[in-house]
Amino acid sequence: MNIYEKLNKIIEYIESKLEEEIDYKELAKIIGVNEYTFQIIFSVICNVSIAEYIRNRRLSIAGQELYMYDEKVIDIAIKYQYDNPTSFSRAFERFHGIKPSQVRKKKKKLK
Repeated sequence: MNIYEKLNKIIEYIESKLEEEIDYKELAKIIGVNEYTFQIIFSVICNVSIAEYIRNRRLSIAGQELYMYDEKVIDIAIKYQYDNPTSFSRAFERFHGIKPSQVRKKKKKLK
C-alpha cells in the first residue's frame, strides 16, 4: 500500500470520527510511524496541519447542519468537540465568514 492509499484510509478514519475525539496515535498507526512523524508527513503532503484539517472538516459539516436542520448552535458545538458556544462561534465565523446565527437568518430569507 502506498502513502496515498494510506492517506485515504486516514481521511476515511477522520470522517468517521468527526463527532468524537480523534487519537493521532491511531492515525499514525495507519501509516506505521510515530505520532510526531505522522503530523509532519500529513502537513507536507496536504499543506495543512492535521489539527487544522480536522477543525475545518468539523466546521464545514457544522455549517451544513446549521443550514439543513433546526438543531441548537450549542448542540452542534458540543457535537463537534467545542467546549462552549463562544469558541465555536468564533471559529465558525473565521472559517465561514458569518456567525452561526446568521446561517439560520439566511435560510429563512431563502424560503
